[in-house]
Amino acid sequence: MKLTILCWTLLMLGSMNAAAQTFEVPAELWLAPRSGQAVRDNPQLSKAFAAYFQLAQPRVRLHHHKRDESSAQAEELRGWLIALGIEASRIELVEDSPTDQLTLDITDSR
Repeated sequence: MKLTILCWTLLMLGSMNAAAQTFEVPAELWLAPRSGQAVRDNPQLSKAFAAYFQLAQPRVRLHHHKRDESSAQAEELRGWLIALGIEASRIELVEDSPTDQLTLDITDSR
């Protein structure tokens, strides 16, 4: 019985790592000049960085709208993420957002 509970617990912990954690990029980020510090210190992005660096094989999916402005913001944010230590090969830009709201999904690719 104890072994069954232990196995179940380990299975649940493993599946929690596989679930995506989603973070919205606040529109206010684009209203002021940006810097590495401003991006890093943004509360939502700070949580996203913490989630990323806790995973063994993290992946970032950056969802954006197909409009030019949204695409440009996604590209700029991708550059900031790389400058702040996230490997470029771990970032995927996904043009599937129905709104101009950028979102980050952080997952473990194990």
